[in-house]
Amino acid sequence: MKRLIGGIVLVAGFLLGMPNPAQAITIGPTCGTCGGHNTTFDITATLVDGVTHTYDFQIVATYGATSDYAFIDAVGIQPPRAIDSFVSAPGPDGSWSKVLGSLNQGGCAANPGSAFACAGNSPGANYVAGAQDTWHLVLDLSDAFNTSNFTLSFKAEFTNAAGGFVGPLLSESAGTTSPTSPTSPTSPTSPTGAVPEPTSLVLLGSGLLLARKGLRRRKAATTA
Repeated sequence: MKRLIGGIVLVAGFLLGMPNPAQAITIGPTCGTCGGHNTTFDITATLVDGVTHTYDFQIVATYGATSDYAFIDAVGIQPPRAIDSFVSAPGPDGSWSKVLGSLNQGGCAANPGSAFACAGNSPGANYVAGAQDTWHLVLDLSDAFNTSNFTLSFKAEFTNAAGGFVGPLLSESAGTTSPTSPTSPTSPTSPTGAVPEPTSLVLLGSGLLLARKGLRRRKAATTA
């Protein structure tokens, strides 16, 4: 019986201690600066190297049925920690230019003191209704963070077929715990620690019930 209880405790501890999977930050298609771009951006962060605090920020653009632009020429993020270096910026059709600085309606602008990592290309990602494009901004950061619960700022520049800017410049801040609001940026509302999932709690409860039944049977056999 002690072995049974010990096994249940071990399994429960394993389940409760499992890290949360990476959660996506979703921006658009409706937000304060989304305009008529009709595009959804899903952003996730994956730890690449825990020693150097290197993270891969994946940005996936999903295009709506109609839009007011022809290309996305630049995307940029302000991560939850300061940027030590910009490692690489693979884009939808190869390696995009990587710039530490800012992103405005003219594209990426170099400014080492700025907090944004910007990836640019001209012409950029071609809008195709119902399709998707993906960027990977790989960054060395100053410190670690929880990839399941974080906040960042995101920008995207849109252009027409002639390369002219199509406004507005998408510029939003959002977190993994709630979607962006048209009126104000969102931020995480829950603690960063691991939270037991419902399935884990059910398994733990079932194990404790089995252990209790086993103890009753043993007691009944002893008194019989």
